[in-house]
Amino acid sequence: MKQERRTKEELFDALVRNALGFVNSSIDHLQTKPKNAIVDLYTAVELFLKARLMKEHWTLMLSKPETGDLQNLAVGDFLSVYLDDALNRIPSILGEKIDKNASDNFKALGEHRNQIVHFAHSGMDNPSKTQAGVIAEAWASWHYLHALLTGLWEGVFQPYAVELQVLNQRMMRQGEFIKTRFEILKPQIEIQEKKGKKIVPCGHCHMPAAIVGETHSWGTDYTCMVCGVDDTAVEECNAELPCPTCNAPFKFFQKGLNACPSCGHDITTDVLTNLCAKHFTQGDEWCEEGQEHIASCHKCEHPEPSVFFIDGMWSCVSCFDRGWGAVTCERCDEFVTGDMERIQYFACHKCEPLVREQMLRMVETNESGSRAEGSEEPAPIVQE
Repeated sequence: MKQERRTKEELFDALVRNALGFVNSSIDHLQTKPKNAIVDLYTAVELFLKARLMKEHWTLMLSKPETGDLQNLAVGDFLSVYLDDALNRIPSILGEKIDKNASDNFKALGEHRNQIVHFAHSGMDNPSKTQAGVIAEAWASWHYLHALLTGLWEGVFQPYAVELQVLNQRMMRQGEFIKTRFEILKPQIEIQEKKGKKIVPCGHCHMPAAIVGETHSWGTDYTCMVCGVDDTAVEECNAELPCPTCNAPFKFFQKGLNACPSCGHDITTDVLTNLCAKHFTQGDEWCEEGQEHIASCHKCEHPEPSVFFIDGMWSCVSCFDRGWGAVTCERCDEFVTGDMERIQYFACHKCEPLVREQMLRMVETNESGSRAEGSEEPAPIVQE
């Protein structure tokens, strides 16, 4: 189908409205066609990221900006950027940091979408929990996307504020489905309790329907009967810090805390980091005397080190995750958390991009060397 010639402004508007349409379609399909809902929502996420790049400069949404051609753009003849590249360009070129939880969620949604479109998604073979699981997944993705569109990018997408509000209201109404499902499953949940199973609130759908599994020092595994999510509830931290203003002690290791309960003083990640640096000055037994005891978090990748040894566990005061080991990376000398074997044999989150780039260069060098060897004339045999 031949595209009409349009201006950059018209293309941007068409791009955003296309994204809005896919969100609408996703919500339409949540309870009847969960696979379609996932595919449509992922498409909307990708389109909104492209729109943000396009607003900065139209070439940024191209897979290869150096090949940009305004004539081709006007008729829609171009190859656009994929999700991973879009997520990399936004912070590196626009200087806008996307929360790691958001980017991880978008990537996970993309993996679900790829499995559905290119092969099959084994997690959607059980109709009894697929619907609730998809709705919980959509909630999370929309939460992060809506926060970007109405927060960091409010100035860019302000003309579409009414449409975004309507979509948000539609998505929030899906909560009634989760509540209804909980009521239906309540007898089965009670049976599990009578069998001696411990039931706790799910960290995703927030229903008291998560069956506790294996317990570790860092937390407890659980499976939710309502939304089907498998996750880990992080071990509670009861340590306290004194408020920098009123000096009243408060439990600080909790998401959603933004002010002192006593005086209302703002409690930000920077405030917590400064307070913890004064009150938690030791590491674990693996830390040598005089060694750095504040680690960088591989989970949230907070710009400044935010992980302290609190109540016998490495604990991040930015994302509030706990239980990972902390070690000095031999490659970049940074003190970081993460999987110890991955850090030892590959790289930590700080130097992983550089290590991957170096490995790629080595592969390209070896391949070009092999091609060169294959094209050379055989060396003459020298007779003695």
